[in-house]
Amino acid sequence: MMLDIQKKYEQLNTAQKEIFAGYGLRQVKHFVEISLPKIEPSLPENTFVQGVNANGKVQALNANTQKAFLWISDLQWQETQSPTVSFDSKQDFLAVWNIFNLSKYELIDLSHIHRDFLEKQWV
Repeated sequence: MMLDIQKKYEQLNTAQKEIFAGYGLRQVKHFVEISLPKIEPSLPENTFVQGVNANGKVQALNANTQKAFLWISDLQWQETQSPTVSFDSKQDFLAVWNIFNLSKYELIDLSHIHRDFLEKQWV
């Protein structure tokens, strides 16, 4: 059981609240603790993860060349000629993960927390 969810939610900025509502805490934990450690080591040199784009793909950008990359289903980075300008940033995912202290919870325990909380907000 997560305590002080309202207090933690109030610490989020608008983009982070959208991540909370759209992905849920389970997906945030999965992205930060499972996906990022797997995909970041395989990034092309001088490239950093920007976030998750509107198509649900992890997007990265090379700081030197400004080339954009997408993490594709066969577990590799692929250069893209049309990177998404709007994306949910890695930093916002990390902020949600930190504020809710998600490292201390199991994935299964986070499944419906965001939905239950948001439903109570609208009652």
